[in-house]
Amino acid sequence: MTTKRKREILVVAGDYDRAESAERGLPPAHFNVHIAFNHRDALYMYGQRKFDAMVIDAAMADRVSGELTMLAMKELAGDLPMIALGLDEASARRAYQLANSVVTSLDHVEIMRAVSNALSLKMQSTQEVRIAASGYNGASRKAEEINTLFDLSKSLTEVLDLSEVLNRVVEAARSLTDADEGMILLPEGEELYLRARTGIKVDAARTFRVKTRDTLAGEVFNLGEPRLIGASGPQKLKTQYFVNSLVYVPIKLQGETIGVLGVNNREREDLFDEHHLQLLENLASFAAVAIENARVHQESLERARELETLVAASQVVNASLALDETLPNICKQLATVLDVGYSEICNWDVDHNRLNTTARFYQAAWRFGQGPTIEMDLNPAVAASIKADRPMWMLATDNRHPKEASHLSGLGAGAMLIVPLQAGGKMLGAIRVYYVNSPDSPPSAESIYHIRRIALESLVDLLNRTDRIMSSSLLKLATEINNTVGADWCELSLWMEKRNRLIVLARIGNAVWLRPPYSYIDLTPFKDLTESLLSQSPILNTIEDEGITPGPRTLLNWSQSQSILGIPLVQRGKACGLVIFADTERQRQFTARELDMARAIVGQAAMALENASLVHDLEEKVAELKDAQKRLVQTARLSAMGELAAVVAHQINNPLTTIIVDTELLLMDEKPGSDNYNSLNAIMRTGKRAANVARRLLTIARPTETTTPNERIDVVDTVRGILSLLKTHVERSGILFDAILPDEPLPKVMAVKGRLDDIWLNLIMNAHDAIVHEKQKDGHISIEVKYTEGNRFIEVIVTDNGPGIPEEIRERIFSPFFTTKPVGEGTGLGLHVCREVVENIGGRIMVDSQPGEYTRFVVALPIAVAQNV
Repeated sequence: MTTKRKREILVVAGDYDRAESAERGLPPAHFNVHIAFNHRDALYMYGQRKFDAMVIDAAMADRVSGELTMLAMKELAGDLPMIALGLDEASARRAYQLANSVVTSLDHVEIMRAVSNALSLKMQSTQEVRIAASGYNGASRKAEEINTLFDLSKSLTEVLDLSEVLNRVVEAARSLTDADEGMILLPEGEELYLRARTGIKVDAARTFRVKTRDTLAGEVFNLGEPRLIGASGPQKLKTQYFVNSLVYVPIKLQGETIGVLGVNNREREDLFDEHHLQLLENLASFAAVAIENARVHQESLERARELETLVAASQVVNASLALDETLPNICKQLATVLDVGYSEICNWDVDHNRLNTTARFYQAAWRFGQGPTIEMDLNPAVAASIKADRPMWMLATDNRHPKEASHLSGLGAGAMLIVPLQAGGKMLGAIRVYYVNSPDSPPSAESIYHIRRIALESLVDLLNRTDRIMSSSLLKLATEINNTVGADWCELSLWMEKRNRLIVLARIGNAVWLRPPYSYIDLTPFKDLTESLLSQSPILNTIEDEGITPGPRTLLNWSQSQSILGIPLVQRGKACGLVIFADTERQRQFTARELDMARAIVGQAAMALENASLVHDLEEKVAELKDAQKRLVQTARLSAMGELAAVVAHQINNPLTTIIVDTELLLMDEKPGSDNYNSLNAIMRTGKRAANVARRLLTIARPTETTTPNERIDVVDTVRGILSLLKTHVERSGILFDAILPDEPLPKVMAVKGRLDDIWLNLIMNAHDAIVHEKQKDGHISIEVKYTEGNRFIEVIVTDNGPGIPEEIRERIFSPFFTTKPVGEGTGLGLHVCREVVENIGGRIMVDSQPGEYTRFVVALPIAVAQNV
């Protein structure tokens, strides 16, 4: 081939082997070869120089936009001859449409022939081409090496992606040294990890890591000195990994070793020399600067993303002042910021020394077969549902399955739906759906059918896949299940027939607890957790940490996770709770940066929670005030009715006195036993009974001054007085009414006259109303007066077998204006008045109740001290 001048050729290839092969097919005696290693370099170099032809890798594309480099260069260069390297069928097919010719191998002769034909040059003999292609030695080779380093240095200044920088460096190392393999090792903890490679098989690369001690690479890293090993026999790099020759050089930045660059000959017998060592050292110096630039850029991007995430999270967290909206938002954002599948906000109840869950977020997936297990022996309700292949609805108060009821109570759930998943007569798994507050009725059959169908489809798809990786589709499935049945969270489990258990695959949802019963952790056995709260120090642990203390271990078990991060929730400088972050998939060491982010978002959450709590409390107080105003109006009405009752009783009492006196006079004129005598006697008894009722009404209705002195009161007499008013009324409602009163006189108590009557009246009427409201047919109320000689208190016990008092409101029943009765039927003052009266005379009132079985009030009244004198 003869030419009058050297032709300028632009070679575009991101792979060094391809670029080198193209360059070797174009001898420097006839061609000036310029290499662009990426899409951007190609566009830039074309604009800086005039070329005679282009050799382009047909598979190369822009990393950002995905645009084919060959297509972009064709549009830019127009009719400039283009030779494409189509080394696979797909890229070759595309290349035939754009290029003047397509070379399907890296053979030097084929590349030379294609370029010569495109430029209409006379082709040399094949032998001459091969001699020219193999003539890269001496000055030519030296120039090639310098150009390679120069081009690499220039391209590295334009690349800020760390992975691309590492790949370019390692490809250059292999190209410059003609090595079998090239690699870059970077430190992570006590080991060096393979971060970029060329020539190393995928299986070997996947687990390629070496210790920083007692290894050749570790020695180079620790000492900062290169190692060249030539004819010394096979060298072991790691277990069962031997090479014939190697060069390792430290990658240094400002005197500090940040990694190791190395090349190996594993198959070839060629040995490396000092020249190769010098080349790698030069390359490592370029690499150090490029790696640092990429790291700085990557860190700035990460910090920008973190800041953006924190700002977005802050906006979401503070988007609402409604506590029931704020808590779920905060929980979700907490998990998003740290990329975990579980977050929980706990309130520290100092009085009971426990952490009460107020909000919890699940987006947890476990590796296939590694999730929490649901043992059939410990979950009989689940076992029964699976055996019958029928959905089961269960409440936390269901006494038929105490183990599951205890499980629900521990989770703070009021109800659960179990849906078995069976296909073709084979059990595949199950769904468990949870509700914090039990709905009025279970989900409809149509809803259950829908979630069963979509869950089966997803589970079958998962089992048929080879990778068995939890995908985003599984999270979407769980979200759809929650939305369909109106649940707070759900979990999807896989059936393991041989082990007779279910294994949880995923758990998704968001739950809030604004009032008891809470899910809680008792802190009494865990002083380490209490100390963390008091010192406001974080908790960081993984499941396999050595020396892990009981508190963090409990948090790991509680969240069923591999790693845990606990950040105390601080308001006004004082710890008021704990925020838990948990990674369910991997044992993760949270970094200092992540810890700072967690503290930042928890600080935002603390302020948002405090604001939302203040608004929530204010709304509750306003509602209570409005309710109190309504009740005060009702109380005023009752007071007016009491005054009216007193007037009516007084007006009735005068004619009754006349009737009784006149009847007694008439009886004096009648003979005992006569018909008139018996009739008059009956009239007198009835009149006295009516007069007694009027007297009791007057006693109850008459207002008592605060300065009214205590008197010696017979407790039994006050009880009998109220019985005379209420017994008939109670029994007319179909309620059995028993009074157990002692026959012998009891010590007196010191109280304001009429005040004790208020207690018995309120307790009996409350019991009556509760039974009547439930339309209970076998209602029973009893009142018993008990006293043991020598005791300081007389006890009055009022018991009923009505619906009982739920535990969550038991502490509030004595609060003023608190009532469970419908509007207009209760004032909410009765029990409050009872407690005030009892406590004013030094007594106490206690309540014991079992929902669905009974309620028992015990009033203990101190006997008058003067009685013992």
